Amino acid sequence: MEELHSFINSCALVDLPLQGGVFTWSRCGEVPASSRLDRFLISLKWEDHFIDTIQKRLPRPLSDHFPICLENGSFQRGRIPFKFENMWLEVESFGDLIKRWWEEASVEGYASFVVAKKLKMIKAEIKKWNREVFGDIKIRKYNLMDSINQLDVKEETSGHSHEELEQS
Repeated sequence: MEELHSFINSCALVDLPLQGGVFTWSRCGEVPASSRLDRFLISLKWEDHFIDTIQKRLPRPLSDHFPICLENGSFQRGRIPFKFENMWLEVESFGDLIKRWWEEASVEGYASFVVAKKLKMIKAEIKKWNREVFGDIKIRKYNLMDSINQLDVKEETSGHSHEELEQS
């Protein structure tokens, strides 16, 4: 530990304040414990060049470690790629819907053009169907992650009651 501390000082590395919580690890149980194990260390040159850099604690849905993220402002993304969701397969009629949409899509031209056009049409149908059946997943995910984070913050500040521990 002394060598690490000496290295950090000799390189003039900075540990940015952690936003979103105090600890990066905690354990519930008979002997609750918490600590700040994880961190990003940056140089003064980095800090001068990237002035908006923050170290942020993220919610921890499955682990005793909180993931941390190093952010430097916002950036623009391109179009979001289409992703197949496994949850769609749990809907019994999903395969029948795909078959129906494929058969209903009327496209003429070369075979490769027809396949590409039908896939594009089915993609639009799936997106529409997904919103109708599952709603806005991003909002649902955000709300669930927010609830988890609120429980983690409560644990850090005042701990959980016996009933809350049994509930989780």
